[in-house]
Amino acid sequence: MGTKRLHIDRTETSPGIDLDLEQGNFTFVGRSLPPNSEQFFGRVHRWLDEYLKQPKPTTVDIRMDYLDTSSSKHFYRIFDRLHTAHERGVPVKVNWHYETGDEEMIETGKDLQGLFDLDFSFIEEQELF
Repeated sequence: MGTKRLHIDRTETSPGIDLDLEQGNFTFVGRSLPPNSEQFFGRVHRWLDEYLKQPKPTTVDIRMDYLDTSSSKHFYRIFDRLHTAHERGVPVKVNWHYETGDEEMIETGKDLQGLFDLDFSFIEEQELF
């Protein structure tokens, strides 16, 4: 794999993303309503396509407080790729962190859990970031 790590800084409208193949840690933090979601998430999808060539055991930490509709579609595609790795026998653990009382983000996580056979944990926190 060409790039073992992808880092994107968090802004007010886009999540901080850290994908580290060597450590097997994928982290998404913040809110996601980027002006051009195709361009923003394109880097992530390309990196994950490379990851799927030689996937390793992976832990995914999601600390999001908002996903707009287009971002939700991209997260579906991300989880679809993670599910592909899981189907190949690679352990994938998802830690879905949510802020106390944020029913919408709990529901989003539960929806993804229902769609993909991955090991989900739901972790309530007073503050996500």
